[in-house]
Amino acid sequence: MRGRFDGEIADGGPGSLLGTPDIFRWPEERLGGLLNFRWIPEKPDHGQIFLTFRYEIIESLSVGADYRPLTGDVTFAGNWRAISENDGWRPAVILGTSNDDFGDVSSQSYYGTVSKHLGEWGGFSFSPYAGATYIEALNDLRPVGGLHVRRGDWSAMISYSGVDEHLTVSRDIGNHTVSFVLFDLEKPGLAWTWRF
Repeated sequence: MRGRFDGEIADGGPGSLLGTPDIFRWPEERLGGLLNFRWIPEKPDHGQIFLTFRYEIIESLSVGADYRPLTGDVTFAGNWRAISENDGWRPAVILGTSNDDFGDVSSQSYYGTVSKHLGEWGGFSFSPYAGATYIEALNDLRPVGGLHVRRGDWSAMISYSGVDEHLTVSRDIGNHTVSFVLFDLEKPGLAWTWRF
């Protein structure tokens, strides 16, 4: 899933660049843009190919668009980190909207989540999140949640979107992230994200 993990969870931080070739480090100054592509061949046309572009217009607030080229749908995407987590017990609070797939239904959703980095054990970093999403097409408010686990440039995310469970395994290469996606734990796909 996109959108729900921007900020502390989605960003590997400075450590994500360690051990990667210099060619993948450009541009060195992040401008706050994000381009994401996802392909899941077993999904219907509206969910098979998905593109999103966002730009951080002010600190902690990004806006952009989601695009589904096979159906021509363009929808608004926005994400606001209302509260940043600290080194103590305060979690991050993230509010936003995006177009997502819920089973075979494509819908705009409006969500709020809290997330907290819990620390490291055995070289693995753990960050759970929980919240709720309102799914416009279903006219329903559903719980969401998941766990993000990171070790160096590798990470895994198990998440519940309010309808489906998903697994994502990712590898950071500088400003790029390549991911294997298992939508609904049964439909495999690939994703690529570029932060610039």
